[in-house]
Formats: sequence, structure tokens, C-alpha cells
Amino acid sequence: MKITVLAENSVCKSNSLNLKAENGLSLFVEFDGRKILFDAGQSEIFIHNAREMGIDLSQIDYLVISHWHFDHGGGLKHFQKINNKARVFLHINAAKKYYTRILGFIPFYVGLDQKSIARNSRIYFIDEDTLIEDKIIILEGFTKVFTQPESNKTLFQKYENRFISDKFNHELAMLLIENDEIVLFSGCLHSGIVNKLDEVKLLSKSMRIKATFGGLHMHNPASNFQRVNSGDVIEI
Repeated sequence: MKITVLAENSVCKSNSLNLKAENGLSLFVEFDGRKILFDAGQSEIFIHNAREMGIDLSQIDYLVISHWHFDHGGGLKHFQKINNKARVFLHINAAKKYYTRILGFIPFYVGLDQKSIARNSRIYFIDEDTLIEDKIIILEGFTKVFTQPESNKTLFQKYENRFISDKFNHELAMLLIENDEIVLFSGCLHSGIVNKLDEVKLLSKSMRIKATFGGLHMHNPASNFQRVNSGDVIEI
């Protein structure tokens, strides 16, 4: 399995290519003969970086958008212009309206352009755990046994002209299974890393979780988490 970071908050210093960074995430995954895009950043930067690294995104088989925040799915509309074959997976709650508050009281929309998902037959809305194909699983719904990140308190959903706390029931995770081991991909981990790992263990008690990729909204991340940058390539 090979993972190439197409977009992240910073650029790999060892890479001499003209790569760019942004507040967002996009991962290109080569696995078992399939080409998977996990998240699409917030702009066209992931396309620019892919082109610089010689990656042809028109050949992507699957695109999984982890949740409905613009820094993970804002590039969807750009991806749709260059790829006419990939199946796109979103949570069924993705089309709802999500906000943060600037200075604690000014609403600011952080969801996606609704036009990106309108009348598109290649988009699949997930409302339950889904086996895309052998060894590729989309996981929906997570336990809330353990504490969620403190930063969640600044995020909201608009419901009938009022703002309520975002419950993050629009998050998806992707599991790739190789040699009876699981590699977990998850965007921001708003549901909490421990809750998601707990859910994966409930799905399969016999397989070991080999690695996890994604954002960590943690103020004091453990030292064994490795930071990745645009242009990094990881083989596991």
C-alpha cells in the first residue's frame, strides 16, 4: 500500500517540486490495484500537486469525502472536472449546513457548495457500513464512549433557523484490509480517535489495526503520531 499526501497544512521540505500547502487534507492511496482519493482539500491545490508529482487523477477509481467541511471536500467540484469515472462516497447527512463562529458569535459557513452534489449519478450517499469491494470498507457511525476533541465546541449545524452543536454524524472512515491487518483513514477525527478505533475493533475483533491516517484535533497529541506534509510518500 502506498499513500501520497497531495494536500496538507505544510509542504515536504525534502521535495524540490513546486508543491503547495493549504489548511486541508487530500491523500492518494494505491491499494490492491485500485487508485483511491481520500478527501479533496479545500481548493485545486491537490490537483496541482498531483500533476507536479506525475499522478493522473483522471484514473481515480474511488473518492471518499470524510465529512462535510470545506477543507476536506472543497476540491470536489474541481475533481469532477478532471475525472469522469470515479465513484464518490459521502455521508447521507453531508448536505446539511455546518458552521463555526468567528469571535465566538459571528456565524461562518464551513460546509460545501451544494451544487457539487446536485444531480450527479456518480455520488453515493452512505447511511450504513458499506463494503465497496473486497478489502475496502466505508465505516459510518461511531461510539461516543470516550471524550471528543475540545475544538468541537466551536462547530455547529444550522437546523430550522437555529444553531445546534454539531454531533458529527456526517463523518465517514475508510478501512483498507491487507494481510488481515486494518489501515484506518479518517479526515478530522471529530468523533475522537479513541472512539473511532473502538468502533473498528467492534467491526473486527480478530484483525490488528496496523496504522491510521487523518487529522487529529488534539491539543496534546501523543509523541508517536507522525506529522505528514504535502508531497510525503508513505509505503506500509
